[in-house]
Amino acid sequence: MAKAYGPTIKKLQRAINEKFDAKILFNKTQFVSEKSNKPIELLVIKKAIWDDTKQRYKNIELFSSTSDVQIVLWLRDYWYELNGWEIPTDNKIWNEAKAKYNNKHGIQ
Repeated sequence: MAKAYGPTIKKLQRAINEKFDAKILFNKTQFVSEKSNKPIELLVIKKAIWDDTKQRYKNIELFSSTSDVQIVLWLRDYWYELNGWEIPTDNKIWNEAKAKYNNKHGIQ
């Protein structure tokens, strides 16, 4: 399935980075699915954090998904959080997906 939300992802990334100097990165990588034996595209949101001991940036994964819609929703929630606004909870499917991801990765 083609990823249709690339421009929206880039706009949210740019807005977050320009307003909050957050150093958010958006990467794509591929892996082969054992079930379908096909390449699957994984979309990853990372944050570059300065490491004083190594004198370079270290990239920390914040969220990943094969769904570009989930990436947009995660960036939207992050934008709301950074602005101090209440994060929308009206999308039941997204709330469940986010909770599942957070539980899997030990995020509260």
